[in-house]
Amino acid sequence: MCFVLFAVLAVAVQLGWAQALDVRLMLEIGRYRPAWATPLMRAASVIGSGAVEIPVGLLLSFRLAMIRRRSEAAGYASAVLSGWALYGLAKYAFQRARPRVIPRLMRGAGWYSFPSGHSTLAPLVFGLGALIWAAPWPRRRRIALLATAAAVSLLIAYSRVYLGLHWPSDAVGGLLLGTGWAGMWVWWWERAGEGGKVEREKGGEGGEGGVGE
Repeated sequence: MCFVLFAVLAVAVQLGWAQALDVRLMLEIGRYRPAWATPLMRAASVIGSGAVEIPVGLLLSFRLAMIRRRSEAAGYASAVLSGWALYGLAKYAFQRARPRVIPRLMRGAGWYSFPSGHSTLAPLVFGLGALIWAAPWPRRRRIALLATAAAVSLLIAYSRVYLGLHWPSDAVGGLLLGTGWAGMWVWWWERAGEGGKVEREKGGEGGEGGVGE
């Protein structure tokens, strides 16, 4: 579903249908940027940068491997790194220019605008990471961590618009792409786990037969 919504949004961006709404939303956000909120948004933007998110993802993968959750570690690292490459390819494909609607409150805007790389990586690094790390936890603690990860991802996405570095549709597109990519990896892991379980059961049956003989 996320990929379908991303495709619809991408078409709207490419055809210019989203431009008027993007400009209107940015102007509204630009009218209310209180001094106390700006440091918070800058911090969120730094946390959402690849320079922070990629090392965090790799460190979490390393920690998972250290506690003997190696398949999850490898899958999580693969999801994060492939997501990093995915948004780069998407940026190059769409080649949307960065906004110049409201004053930028932070330096460091990169190349093309759509989709936001910060917003794409956030659901993968924090959302998927929380989902994997908290899998053995009790339900309430797991939900609390996932809600926190979702809030962090939304804050990172909003910060990019607030700081004047991305169009709103860039942030939304990034969240959709990252969430869809994370969901695809979860689906793949579940399928792989079911296949592995079947193979183990077959092997167990064969092993029992061999011992009986």
